[in-house]
Amino acid sequence: MKKVVVDRAICLKAGQCYYLQPSIFKADSLGWPDILIEHPESDDDIEAAEDAAEICPSGAITIEDA
Repeated sequence: MKKVVVDRAICLKAGQCYYLQPSIFKADSLGWPDILIEHPESDDDIEAAEDAAEICPSGAITIEDA
């Protein structure tokens, strides 16, 4: 099982994750990314989470084995 993790200590709040992968992330009221699907199961959701991790300018998003 995979787990989506956002490290707020290095997150720049650039918004790339929730602009490009709104099925996985949304912005909270302060611009921080909220994870909508913490444990993606479908291939599409896993791919979307991995894409978000790749485009994150600060590298704050990781996909871990849970």
